Amino acid sequence: IFDQKAAQHEVFEGIAKDIIANVIEGYNGTIFAYGQTGSGKTFTITGGPERYEDRGIIPRTIEAVFGLAEERKNVKTTVS
Repeated sequence: IFDQKAAQHEVFEGIAKDIIANVIEGYNGTIFAYGQTGSGKTFTITGGPERYEDRGIIPRTIEAVFGLAEERKNVKTTVS
């Protein structure tokens, strides 16, 4: 659980990074945002449009998946 002052990168590092690493290894992974209306779920998942550092879990995950695939040139990777 993160407080209101947590930065997007902190949430990503604390929640999504390990899940993404496991997905790259072939495991299923799910990130689910649950909470009261107005609590910031959409902002956490998609991010804010004004500042690059405010991008959410989805754009950070896309960047991480393609980055990990690029690092693993000796492994055939398909994204569908």
